[in-house]
Amino acid sequence: MKQLQSKNNWEILLNKELEKIVDSLKQKYRPDKIILFGSAHDGNIREWSDLDLVIIKKTDKRFYDRISEVSRLIPHRVPVDLLIYTPEEFASMMRNNYFIRDEIVAKGKIIYAR
Repeated sequence: MKQLQSKNNWEILLNKELEKIVDSLKQKYRPDKIILFGSAHDGNIREWSDLDLVIIKKTDKRFYDRISEVSRLIPHRVPVDLLIYTPEEFASMMRNNYFIRDEIVAKGKIIYAR
């Protein structure tokens, strides 16, 4: 019973943090699209689950610089994994990368689109 309570509390916290993160991203980073994937989306949440997000935005910044910038912009009390692509990079990855196509595109959920 205690493990179930812990899981439910973690799920509630993940959902609250996701809402804060999306609001912050919309205001401060202005992405074109945000996709949630992984356990927080598919309902397989455990006590160690994190938020897995793909953020798509037109930018000239390098991949790792984007992640660093967004990590500083978002408040979070839970682990967050970020993948930040330009629209062109994401389109190419959908054609050439099984993980992107089979996990993120097929199973993920667009939680924000401009």
